[in-house]
Amino acid sequence: MPLLARYATPAPHLGGWAVIFRDHFVENTLAFLLAVQQAGVPPEWIYALAKGDRTYNRDRVHATLLAQGCRSGLLDNTAINAPNSHADDLAQAFADVDAFIDAAHAVSRKVLVIDDGGLLAHGYGRADSPHRVDAALELTVSGLKRITAAGPLGIPVLNLARSALKTNLGYPEIADSCLRRLRALLPAIKVIGRTVLVLGYGTLGSRLAAALRAQGCQVHIVDPDPLALIAAAEAGHPTYRTAVDALHAVRPFLLIGTTGEDALTAEAVGALPDGVVLAPYATKDFAVLATDPALAESATEIPGIGRRYRLRGGAQATVLGDGRSLNLFEADAIPNQGYDAYRAGTLLAAKALCARVGTIPAGVHTDLVDDIITSSGLYDAYYDTYLTIGAPAQLAPIGSEPLAGMTACVIGYGAAGRLHAQFLTDAGAQLMILDPKHQDLPKGCRTFCHGVDELPRPVAADVDLWSVCCPTADHLPVLRSILTHDPGARVLLEKPACQGHEIDALIRLLDEHPTARVMVIDQYRHARALGVVADLIKAYEPGASLRHIGITFTKDRSADIADGRFVDRSYGVLGYEWLHMLAVLRRLLPADDLAAYLATDPRQATLRAIYDPRLFVSTLTEHTTLRVGDALVPVELHSSITGSAVVLGRTPDGVTGGWRRGVRLADDRHRYLTVHVGRIRISVHLDPVTTADGWQLDRNHHRVVAERDDEVLHDQVIEDSPLRTAIREAADALTSLRPLPPLDLGPLRRITALAEHLRVWWPKHSLKP
Repeated sequence: MPLLARYATPAPHLGGWAVIFRDHFVENTLAFLLAVQQAGVPPEWIYALAKGDRTYNRDRVHATLLAQGCRSGLLDNTAINAPNSHADDLAQAFADVDAFIDAAHAVSRKVLVIDDGGLLAHGYGRADSPHRVDAALELTVSGLKRITAAGPLGIPVLNLARSALKTNLGYPEIADSCLRRLRALLPAIKVIGRTVLVLGYGTLGSRLAAALRAQGCQVHIVDPDPLALIAAAEAGHPTYRTAVDALHAVRPFLLIGTTGEDALTAEAVGALPDGVVLAPYATKDFAVLATDPALAESATEIPGIGRRYRLRGGAQATVLGDGRSLNLFEADAIPNQGYDAYRAGTLLAAKALCARVGTIPAGVHTDLVDDIITSSGLYDAYYDTYLTIGAPAQLAPIGSEPLAGMTACVIGYGAAGRLHAQFLTDAGAQLMILDPKHQDLPKGCRTFCHGVDELPRPVAADVDLWSVCCPTADHLPVLRSILTHDPGARVLLEKPACQGHEIDALIRLLDEHPTARVMVIDQYRHARALGVVADLIKAYEPGASLRHIGITFTKDRSADIADGRFVDRSYGVLGYEWLHMLAVLRRLLPADDLAAYLATDPRQATLRAIYDPRLFVSTLTEHTTLRVGDALVPVELHSSITGSAVVLGRTPDGVTGGWRRGVRLADDRHRYLTVHVGRIRISVHLDPVTTADGWQLDRNHHRVVAERDDEVLHDQVIEDSPLRTAIREAADALTSLRPLPPLDLGPLRRITALAEHLRVWWPKHSLKP
């Protein structure tokens, strides 16, 4: 499982946690728990509980866990589903769990549960529980139902069951394992052309229905949910609201249960055709046959196959397996490679949850899981490992988290500060926050409501990395205070580094502190979409000259301004998106040509500005012509902070590749560029992406399109978080011993020169800022 191994890196904060893990005992379970150990949880503080399925290697998994020093036991799904008839078994299992939780809390360990709802459904997640755990990951939809029924939660729960990871990568593998196990148990039974009744058209049932129809079966669907029935009917399946209705209409040779609930009533059992085969894929699907003796006259075990019932009225029905999840019956279920990404994603979610537990509110969270996994690079690693054409890519190990064991102090907890705090925590840092407002600060870290200069020296001495996210006017004073505490401090500055009139003072300050290590964040230096532009030029127009560059970055900040958020009156629009646009331009031009442009007098460009008494300049367009090699290249830069551009252009062909409508409300920002080279036009729409007719991509997804004469040559969606990458790489560089590049103040000098030029032409009837 190379992906799981790649992410099983040490996370020092896990050393203070204990883990209760409940799932099927299969080989990938063992691999996951070994990865949890490698990440930092001591084996004696791992308690693994089997769910009771007759998996092929369950005894070996149990023995190996014990040999590793873990605890291993049983909390059977049958007991969870029928507590009244298994009271003694449940009492013993929960007593052992209580003792484990109490022992962990007695030595100040937090407890993480990774489960299908068996524990949280019994109150371990309630605020008033005497044995409350501290956080949980939920793995199954049935577990979510149990959690909902158990009442309000007092802890954060990350929802893996409904995550994009499990939906897109987990369930297809589960469906494949279900189908393979079914055919293995029915090797001599004709399937093509015969009628199959699938009970439940959810994530698993819909995939099984499609696979069975592809094998030639006539697939009928039962589901009480009208939306599921609509989806099934529009996919071409005959549909029914109840199993009784279906069994009165058709005589299936096979019933497949995917509901996780009692799928058959007594009336439905009475309507089963003679010789029918029942394939359950959840413990409760056909449990009524085993729990209600009035429904069958006799039951006969068929070794290695299942159990045959003679029903009241004389018909026979065979339940495959042991009445539980059929894909786990005397099998190891999903191949390890098939579950590699899901187990790796579960580990990533566990590490992030434990790192941020004090900042995540109680309740069930799905979007957070998707953000964690999307930003980790797991999907790219999965594709490169298993799906690329040719030889599989060799994954570089990600190593231990770059800030493991270090303390990072974020100064300013606005929008930028929150992102820095999240990404630094994900990198393994222990977090400290300074913010004079001291509002809405996370509870899981040290916080201070005063400035750096008032910070107690012992506290400042513990800081390994400073992240400055306060308003630009405060950057230089804050940096000076940091260097007073520690002349060799490692500091990450949000852009702009300082105000224009402070550039010389900033240079002097750094010259006075030669051991200080300072970097300015530059997220688009790392944007993968811009690398794709260079690749497309090499592929389609090698050697051709640039003909035109257009860059538009807009964000409607009207609401922010009305709410009293920071307003950059020194630079106006130049202080928000203009530096980002120059960073994009850097990726498109040779270094010498860019430097020459940055040093030119703004009067050589054509500028169109909209002045605003609140903001100085709210909208600016620059038209200029640059010499790039032997060519003259027109360049247009446009930005606005009081209105969002509407990006018109080609909409996606079809709805594949992650395109959906209604992902979020209308975007208030657009970041868009076009590059004309030779005969091709390359368009890049950076996150967030919404087309003119409403199609959207998830956050941290970007689109690159190359066209020639209205023919689409390339249309690619790229998943990437440039800011996360920039912060992680900057943190890694700052905390290493590698020489740092000198601060690149050319873009800052450029926007300073533009601002000074624009002030000269400030309308006389307006108040100057």
